[in-house]
Amino acid sequence: MARRGVVTHNNIDDICKMASKEEPETLQEGGVSAVPAVIAMKTSTDLDSAVVMEEIIEEDLEMIDSSEFIEAHTVNMDDGEMRYDGKLIIDDDFDYDSDIEGQQSFSEYVEDEIVTKEQEKELTNRFLNGELTFSEYAALMEGNEVDDSADAQCTASNATASAADAFEKELKESSRLKGRRRSAVDGVRKRRRILPPALQGLMGEANLRYARGERETAVKMCLEIIRQVPTAPEPFQTLAVLYEELGAPDKSLQFALIAAHLSPHDVEQWIRLAVMSEEQGDIKQAVTCYSKAITADASNVEVHMKRGMLLEQIGERKTALRGYQRLLSLLTPEQGSVIVQVAKMLACKFHEDDELAKAKETMEVVFKKVPHLVTSEDVNLMLELLLSQKEYTRCLEILVQHCGIEVEAESLAENADPPLVVLHCTIPESLAIDLHVKLTVVLIHLKAFHMLDMLLEPLEEKNPEEAGDLYLDVAEALMNEGRYRDALRLLNPLVESDNYSLAAVWLRQAECLKVCGLLDKAAASYEMVVQQAPQHLQARIILSGLLNELGRGEEALVVLTQDAESEVLEPGLLYEKCMLLKGVEERTEEFLAVGQLLLSRHFVRIRNRDELYALTRLRRIEKKTEALKEIRTSRGEPQFDTDAPDFRVGKNSPSVEEEWALFREMCQTCYRIGRFGLLQRLAFSAMGSKLFYSNPDRVLEMEFLCLLACFYNADAYYGYNLARDQLLKEMKLPRIWNLFNLVLQRADDVRHNRFLMRLLARHPNHSALTLLHANNCLVAGTYKYALSEYAATFRSNPTSLSAFLLGVTLFQMACQKFSAKKHSLVTQGLAFMWKYKQYRGEDGYQEVHYNIGRAFHQLGLLPAAIYHYKEALNFTSPLIETYPHLLDLKQEAAFNLYLIYMSTGACDIARSYIDKYIVI
Repeated sequence: MARRGVVTHNNIDDICKMASKEEPETLQEGGVSAVPAVIAMKTSTDLDSAVVMEEIIEEDLEMIDSSEFIEAHTVNMDDGEMRYDGKLIIDDDFDYDSDIEGQQSFSEYVEDEIVTKEQEKELTNRFLNGELTFSEYAALMEGNEVDDSADAQCTASNATASAADAFEKELKESSRLKGRRRSAVDGVRKRRRILPPALQGLMGEANLRYARGERETAVKMCLEIIRQVPTAPEPFQTLAVLYEELGAPDKSLQFALIAAHLSPHDVEQWIRLAVMSEEQGDIKQAVTCYSKAITADASNVEVHMKRGMLLEQIGERKTALRGYQRLLSLLTPEQGSVIVQVAKMLACKFHEDDELAKAKETMEVVFKKVPHLVTSEDVNLMLELLLSQKEYTRCLEILVQHCGIEVEAESLAENADPPLVVLHCTIPESLAIDLHVKLTVVLIHLKAFHMLDMLLEPLEEKNPEEAGDLYLDVAEALMNEGRYRDALRLLNPLVESDNYSLAAVWLRQAECLKVCGLLDKAAASYEMVVQQAPQHLQARIILSGLLNELGRGEEALVVLTQDAESEVLEPGLLYEKCMLLKGVEERTEEFLAVGQLLLSRHFVRIRNRDELYALTRLRRIEKKTEALKEIRTSRGEPQFDTDAPDFRVGKNSPSVEEEWALFREMCQTCYRIGRFGLLQRLAFSAMGSKLFYSNPDRVLEMEFLCLLACFYNADAYYGYNLARDQLLKEMKLPRIWNLFNLVLQRADDVRHNRFLMRLLARHPNHSALTLLHANNCLVAGTYKYALSEYAATFRSNPTSLSAFLLGVTLFQMACQKFSAKKHSLVTQGLAFMWKYKQYRGEDGYQEVHYNIGRAFHQLGLLPAAIYHYKEALNFTSPLIETYPHLLDLKQEAAFNLYLIYMSTGACDIARSYIDKYIVI
């Protein structure tokens, strides 16, 4: 026999030393896996000073009376009992029906207990040191992941089993596991929360010391108990009281929270701690305490509401709404008034968040759980939510159930619109006008138009000054169903009233008048809308279109006109104004000005040549933006244009595709009217647009537009840069080479020479590149190099152009003052000219004779030159007649004949050619 909890030492150090004795070593391998119910420990050989401490778990307490001794008997191993060091160990968890894997060895148990105590001690110290919040501490102690959300207790879905079902399931589970410890794979071991008898004695001694005023000694005793059993609530409760008397409320609250966590079923304790946390300003901790109280007693409505209020206070509105939803699901029909109150409050909150579907589902709880408590106000709210979800059949059901309305209807197919046909409807005279209007709207959407006069009559008897909102609800329902003339029946009295002559009402009347074909009246109504709400973009656009359709174009433009200096500009209005001005010849300049104002939102306003160079040389839009910023910073200029107007940003702005089409139209207009300088400015400004750079195809087209603008504006410097970039991208396209050659002809520098030589080194057999290099040599007077390049091109690809250029080069060499073998050079040049004539064909007859005439003219062989010039004058073809300004060479040939005859003194003949072919 062993005495329970007897302490023979009075010294507190001895008591703590005895209480901290280690547990016996584990059983040897191969022993029976069991958890000892009794462990005998000897602290001295002296029997009088021996202390026997007995560690008891919760299951043992149910069978052992703490006031009695436990007598051990020797039993067989087959009976589930064994002896250890002469002491009887009763394995209450020995279960013949359990699986072998479900049993846990004693060594594993002891090791797990040691680790668990160390972890629990560490978590407790971290919480007391302020490293963890109480929410984190509670989650970690329970073996869960730390969840920062304060709604850790309310995340379960309402669609799961009810609270009663969950409780029943939990009860069955606990009954099944009673008497059997969970294995490690099943989850976290249930922690010991009841003190062993020896530590109970120590706890009693600590309370006694506290009562005597020995507070420091009591604190030491409590801390020693916590060291050995960190999950027992009693020492934490005592410490909370001690620190409260010591004037440390924060420390007291910490210990009280731990004690409450270790005995979580005390609802009042959690509520008290929540109030204390709230008083100290720790709202999140108060929310956690209220959540624990709800877990202990989910039926406490006041706790639910207080917790939701605090959650909304800290910005956790969605979490609070989920908590209200959980409360609503837990309430029973016996709590009808609370159900109605919570449901209406929750529906209003969902309505404020524009979550109408959830608001409707919330109100459905009232109509299903407590239909006898539904009032007309609840019906009105429910109908409004159902109408927003277009559930017209359900609306009709509620009106029939709660408002005494009788409806005769026929059901149609499920996918029909509407799903039923209302034949007749009987309405009580006592029905409130608000509900009558809701019924009218429902029947309109169910297309019961044969009862429209009967439904509108009670409404029309009301004064529009007082019931204007009801008028407007019915009018909007009629407009949605396409009954615009019936809607005018209600809108006309509203616009004539004082209280409802508003822009929104005028707008609806204007829409109905426009659909009905009354354009003059619609325009007048839209003018009232614009007058009362100038910022209404769509009304101004529609009014402008109506005025333009009525032949009042000037008024249409005035409606779209904005003052850039006094108001924020609407891009949509500017775009519509551009569309009205497009194609009007006398307003071309205004069209370009408005278009530039619209595009200035994202275009770059080029200030100097440095910015122009940066836009042309850099490829990526980010690099362009950075370069512009650096240029303006170095010049000491502001980054943004100070005189730029302000634009409104919103959904009314034109799309990127619309603005791109407008930009192209403006470029074509500039080309058509010869505004090449403006064309170049537009094209280069677009190169800095982030909006247009979002599409690679648009980027390529913008670069080509810049090249064309430089060509037409005779800007060879920047045109050469762009043409060179285009050439490097597509060297196989003949059109790119032709365009590059055209730019070179207008260039004022020779930058292209080195570029062509470097490129020729990489592509030595490229025909077009060889010809351009030979041209440079010909112009530079290095005829032998030119002749070599032309000859190589002619050998690889004999064409009329290469033959002509060879002839020209030979004639140039023959005309040199000190050239040798002039006769041979002329003969070879003429031979290549005949080759040129052969390759050119009949279509180039005039061109060939004109060029041969020029060759003879240069050589001084005038009779031969006159012959070929006359051949050119006498030739014509349908192609030349179609494009005389591009292909006809008669004026050039006549002028050369005039020069020849004037040089010979035949002035009359020379004059005749001038009079016949050259007319100014």
